[in-house]
Amino acid sequence: MKKILALICLVLITAAAYLYINNYIVEGLKAVDINDNTPIRVEIPSGSTTNDIAEILYENDLISNIRAFKYYAEKTGSDAKLKAGTYVLSRNMNADDLLNSLIKGGASGNTYDITVIEGLTKEEMAEALADQTGLDYERFIELMESPELFEDDFEFFKDSSLTNLQGYLMPDTYNVYADSREEDIIRVLLREFDKFYRDEIRPRMENTPLTFDEVINLASIVEKEALLDEERDEVAKVFLNRLEINMKLQSCATVNYANGVWKERLTYDDIEIDSPYNTYVIEGLPPTPINSPGKISIIAVLEPADVDYLYFVAKGDGSHYFSNTYDEHIDAAEEYLR
Repeated sequence: MKKILALICLVLITAAAYLYINNYIVEGLKAVDINDNTPIRVEIPSGSTTNDIAEILYENDLISNIRAFKYYAEKTGSDAKLKAGTYVLSRNMNADDLLNSLIKGGASGNTYDITVIEGLTKEEMAEALADQTGLDYERFIELMESPELFEDDFEFFKDSSLTNLQGYLMPDTYNVYADSREEDIIRVLLREFDKFYRDEIRPRMENTPLTFDEVINLASIVEKEALLDEERDEVAKVFLNRLEINMKLQSCATVNYANGVWKERLTYDDIEIDSPYNTYVIEGLPPTPINSPGKISIIAVLEPADVDYLYFVAKGDGSHYFSNTYDEHIDAAEEYLR
């Protein structure tokens, strides 16, 4: 009798283990999000093993289980057929879809590249996207002014109270599907921003007195004020030093944004404009970012230079002269703004 009970227990344990493992594998082979067809560009280097490929897919949130994907690729014989190359994949693809794409080879003619440069307002970005994609400018604007459509899909929204997407659409070059619609394109940019937020911004937030939205806000000012990447951390520190002592930012970039025209030199009339974006008048930061800044400007705000500067003046060659005192700043202005 004991032997029979032991045998029954063994059968039950074996069956339970089989069901658990089978379910573990089946779940790991499903699409991460069946409703998300946002294009994700993935580079598979030459010489990558099946495990390497699985890790790359996992890092890009395209699979949920590295072991299950690797096991399935080996079991189906797909592992020996996977090719290196550039792929455009999406989270609504299951393991079979992903393996089929990786067997066929890199991205084909059903995709194209779009480029979004740093420092664009939402209107400028909508125009650039419409020009490159042939899609509708007004629809891009509508989506940029409707952040509630995306707030459940990206982590950075939890730390933000943004009223539109200006500032949060990451400048970069993207490979997108030829049949992408306006919302698909916006999601591509938001996904890249969200990844940068998780990987680079959030880990550094404990080092700044600013909120997340204030970081992006100030970074958008730095983006326009600094032409040289190597000066961005110094420009950021000037504004941070001013904020710390409750000194007006007096950023020409914010005045230009308020006026809707870009001028290298402002007049007294320009800086008297009645606008919440005129930092010659208001205290602190403007209400929202004035553009979508690039990664270097954002990091500059989070990791500013260790300097005491309160002023800077353009030298005419793209660089700036930085000063600690007002008198020194006036002397520099007289020299460089003749």
